[in-house]
Amino acid sequence: MKKDLNSLKRMLARNIVSKRKKLRLSQEQLALQAEVDRTYISQIERAVGNPSLLVLHKVATILETDVIALLKSDEDERQDETL
Repeated sequence: MKKDLNSLKRMLARNIVSKRKKLRLSQEQLALQAEVDRTYISQIERAVGNPSLLVLHKVATILETDVIALLKSDEDERQDETL
């Protein structure tokens, strides 16, 4: 299924929030480690910001995952598991 940009941004936002909360990190802590402003993390988590690949890589590394996983939906994950 082809995803439009807004769908990808919403998926990214949900996944970042979920993984950040599982690691018990605040937006401020994530931002400091990623070397970006907290408001930028907030924009990404609200699907308003459009992060660069560099920022996505930093965030993914901090969240102990990879960029691909941040862009996958739960449905994508389930499909991968059945292959």
